Amino acid sequence: MNMKDRLLQRLRRFLLNNKGAKLLALLLAVITWYAIQPSISFETIVSDVPVRVTVDSGWAVLEQSPGSAEVHFRGSREGIRDLPLQQLEVAVDMRGEAYEETITVPLELSDVNAPPAVRPFHIRPSELVLSVDQERGREVPVRPLIQGSPPEGYEVESVTTEPPTVTVSGPRQRLETIEAIRTVPIDMEGRLQSFNVRVDLVSPSRTWTARMDPERVEVQVVLTERAATATFEDLRIRTMTDAARQPAMDVTPTHVTVELVGRAELLNELTPRDIRVYVDLTEIRPEDASQELPVRVHVPARVRVDRLEPATVTIRTNEQPSASSVPEESGEGA
Repeated sequence: MNMKDRLLQRLRRFLLNNKGAKLLALLLAVITWYAIQPSISFETIVSDVPVRVTVDSGWAVLEQSPGSAEVHFRGSREGIRDLPLQQLEVAVDMRGEAYEETITVPLELSDVNAPPAVRPFHIRPSELVLSVDQERGREVPVRPLIQGSPPEGYEVESVTTEPPTVTVSGPRQRLETIEAIRTVPIDMEGRLQSFNVRVDLVSPSRTWTARMDPERVEVQVVLTERAATATFEDLRIRTMTDAARQPAMDVTPTHVTVELVGRAELLNELTPRDIRVYVDLTEIRPEDASQELPVRVHVPARVRVDRLEPATVTIRTNEQPSASSVPEESGEGA
């Protein structure tokens, strides 16, 4: 019996011996497959998975197409449901490769970084086209991106960042065109007070890779109440006097115009009775014929006086006759 016949005989004995156990094992395998197949057959498609390329030190990606890929995933219900979209990426490692003017790189399923609960089974497109340039660094100002507006009655007074500039590293040809680096949007909805917030910076392009140092900045937003104005005319000037020791006095003029600044809803509720206009006469001496005194204005809280016209008045005591009341001397007997 030759070697071939002996091998066939052993295979026949292996297949025919213990046929019951083998059929049972096969049956259990089929049952197990059908039992677990529904739990691992859920699929989803994720578009715009970023494609990130790593190159050797001293080099940077100048152009890249595409900047993102469409990846099909398969896994359990929980794995698909809990798929962390923000952490997905297609990582292409070009370190140690020869850099030509234009480089075409296949996109492999093994390049997809995803949690173990799911597995990629299709990626589109199937290749990446890129070019590289020498890497340079440059200081670039940061421009915070404000989204929306604060509530009615408030406005943004100033927005500053710390640090005010960041170092951007990337392809030499692209850095020359960058004027500023923007932050992620800072939402102003519902903001009633000044605040500080630490935010990420946004890459200047999706077609080439930029490195920023630092990657986050502190943004300070100062809010102030929006000022409205209201004018009250012909307000009577009241006097504060010491009636026990002071003679009657005349105030000229007797009325003023006051312009107030504050929140619109506060000003709209004001009436002339809420504004107290007066002069303090308690320090005037009776022998003073006349003098100028400042007009004082008392207004409710959170409202201020922006203009007062006139700002001073003339005070005259009634005991001092005016020049017009002195009789002229007679010319008789001259």
